[in-house]
Amino acid sequence: MERYDVVVIGSGMGGLAAASLLAQLSRARVLVLERHFKRGGFTHTFKRPGNFHWDVGLHYVGGLEEGGRARQLFDLVTRGGVRWKRMPDPFEVFEYPGFRFAVRAGEARFRDDLSAAFPEERVAIDAYLSDLHRAGQDYIHLHAVSRTMPWPIGAAVGLLARRREGLALQTTGLYLAQRFRDRRLRSLVASQWGDYGLPPAQSAFALHAMIATHYLEGGWYPEGTAQTIADTVSPIVREAGGDLRVNCEAKEIVVEGGRAVGVRYIQRKGGASEEKEARAEAVISDAGAATTFLGLLPSGAGPDVRNDIERLGPGYSNVTLYVGLKENPEKLGFHGENHWIYDGWDHDEMFRRQAELLHGKASHCYLSFPSMKDPLARAPTAEIIAAVPQEPFAPWRDEPWKNRGEEYEALKNRIACALLDLVESRHAGFRDLVAYQELSTPITTERFTSHAGGAIYGLPGVPERWRIPWLGARTPVKALWLAGADAVGHGIVGAMMGGVSASAGILGLRGFPRIFGAAKAFAGPRTKALGL
Repeated sequence: MERYDVVVIGSGMGGLAAASLLAQLSRARVLVLERHFKRGGFTHTFKRPGNFHWDVGLHYVGGLEEGGRARQLFDLVTRGGVRWKRMPDPFEVFEYPGFRFAVRAGEARFRDDLSAAFPEERVAIDAYLSDLHRAGQDYIHLHAVSRTMPWPIGAAVGLLARRREGLALQTTGLYLAQRFRDRRLRSLVASQWGDYGLPPAQSAFALHAMIATHYLEGGWYPEGTAQTIADTVSPIVREAGGDLRVNCEAKEIVVEGGRAVGVRYIQRKGGASEEKEARAEAVISDAGAATTFLGLLPSGAGPDVRNDIERLGPGYSNVTLYVGLKENPEKLGFHGENHWIYDGWDHDEMFRRQAELLHGKASHCYLSFPSMKDPLARAPTAEIIAAVPQEPFAPWRDEPWKNRGEEYEALKNRIACALLDLVESRHAGFRDLVAYQELSTPITTERFTSHAGGAIYGLPGVPERWRIPWLGARTPVKALWLAGADAVGHGIVGAMMGGVSASAGILGLRGFPRIFGAAKAFAGPRTKALGL
């Protein structure tokens, strides 16, 4: 039996953030357990012959302007070990039949460009941008704090959050229908729904607002790929006497007297497996709420959550086509920006048609160029991502990785061809650049993350999610905390804030001020040197 101050399940962005902050601010000995053979969760990368490298989950990050809170927190978590490169401007393009909208960085420029395209909606656009701030960062942050701090502080902050629920917890589709008369404008401002996994009719406006405000100032990408995040956090954890281990799958959270006291896990090395147990004063799960409460906790140890989780419905699952290119895609007019490509204007209808992809027809996709964002990339690459239903992949769930049979490979080939067809229809010549391609599916995601159905964002961001009383960084089980997307919100920064919240709760009543104060202090010399 091993003893640590804290055991963290999962080395995703939330787990890494929590481990780093606790190691730095309280010299806690933290053990991080990762079931994958690579650390980093959705921030890890992989490579193939030809010097092709791809990120599996981090495609761009918003809100990282120098001096901003997210940038300060990222720099503290990594101790400044990650260099962030701003994406080109425009950094995104929304593509519809016969219509193309380039997204430039800066809220004022975004407002001006929308107003130029839809001059009759100018007043409504101003009101929309104001509502984004009220429903997004403000509500999500208050909600996160209320679910982290103990009573009565948490209850008081919760009252402030609930005053914003009328705006925040309506669906995005309902809000947009009430705000804008032009249906094309409604669709245009919802173009980034793939960043949070639900179309307008299903997503909470708070979630849409959080993502939309997140990218108002543009996008950034880590030099040397997102793998640098885990690479910089690992020594921070080890310097404080902790460890970060791969090939270690958590099997059970040990609960005694209603309190989490450790984790039983399987450590695999070579062809051998060994069962171990690590004891600690606190346990942080970065494996998602469903996996934590339905899979890792002993029966009866936690709240009765199954009905709540099932009522939310399945999370967002996707396929990703990883493409190695023969030449720099600049020859086709690309400069490193993201492209959201749609074959129509109705996002809800396209989401309902997502199963068509399995039969060779793509209605939408996200096109990204990792190599054009990373100055250290050695070969040109692209990624094409689209939503798919989980159920059709279930027959192969228990088949061995990379050996699931001809029928599975034929299905993947149809999907890959459909995605390339859609991109080629808008960017002629793209197919000719393809030198290598490889498709990942929801069961690959499930295998390495334990997220049921390969749901990359965890629990779906429907309005009901924020009304579940037990869901937050602080759980009903004493000394058990949630990190990652299910604790706060979607995306890399949302997951990091889950780790911030979990570590703040462990640090005590002054946890948040200590973390934000340390982040500001760490950023001080850097900001001064840059003249900001």
